Amino acid sequence: MTQGSVQISNEQYHKPDGAISSTMAKTMHKFGPWAFWNTYYNPNRPERKTSPALTLGSLTHCAVLEPDELKKQFMVVSSRATKKGKEEAKQAKDEGLTAVTQSDLDLALAMRDAVYADKQAKLFLESGAAEKSWWSVDDATGLDIKARTDWVTKRTIVDLKTSRSGAAPDEFSKAVANFGYHIQAEHYLQTTGLDRFVFLVVQSEFPFEVALYELDKAAMDEGARARRKALDQISECQIADHWPGHSETGVQSLSLPRWAFSKTTPN
Repeated sequence: MTQGSVQISNEQYHKPDGAISSTMAKTMHKFGPWAFWNTYYNPNRPERKTSPALTLGSLTHCAVLEPDELKKQFMVVSSRATKKGKEEAKQAKDEGLTAVTQSDLDLALAMRDAVYADKQAKLFLESGAAEKSWWSVDDATGLDIKARTDWVTKRTIVDLKTSRSGAAPDEFSKAVANFGYHIQAEHYLQTTGLDRFVFLVVQSEFPFEVALYELDKAAMDEGARARRKALDQISECQIADHWPGHSETGVQSLSLPRWAFSKTTPN
């Protein structure tokens, strides 16, 4: 497998190029072929609009990892509920900037300050490179694959995550399972050829708790299994030019998830 990286803009990285990202692999894993095709390949798919949460995430990433880029990428505007705010937002868009409110900026800066006040987190960010884009080829399928790392220091990937529910282990482990972060970690390591993947988690509200996590072998093995299945499915569907939905097999038998069952057996 041959890896390569380049420093390009986020917009350039996300232009469709046929390469499979971790987000695409997670979509296939969670929703299946029909949803994957409609999300990424359907020529009539609606334009994907950003959400306030995604905007805040991008703003926080920039504040923490690329502070010199803040004014080059974002513009503070008044409330969108006012005529002035709408006009300022339009001006920002015309200038190629993302409109954010002062409260959004203040929140992002508070998270940045919390990260750099944490001695362990600061050690990972003392030297390295932000927002590098990587491309490689999956040996098993021949698919082009890609990843965009938040931060790379030596041979370690540091991935910044914001969390409203806090940075405690129990809470973040749920986020890993729910959002497929274990698949992302495996995908990034395979695409880059680097050695280590560390999550840097910061709570997105006071008290802005910070934590660092590295997935254990069982979690990484599950991420590898899920990613492998997703890439194989993408390749098979591309070859067959067929993206089946869940209804294709007809009516299926369905049970409840294990957690929904009573732990005690009725008499």
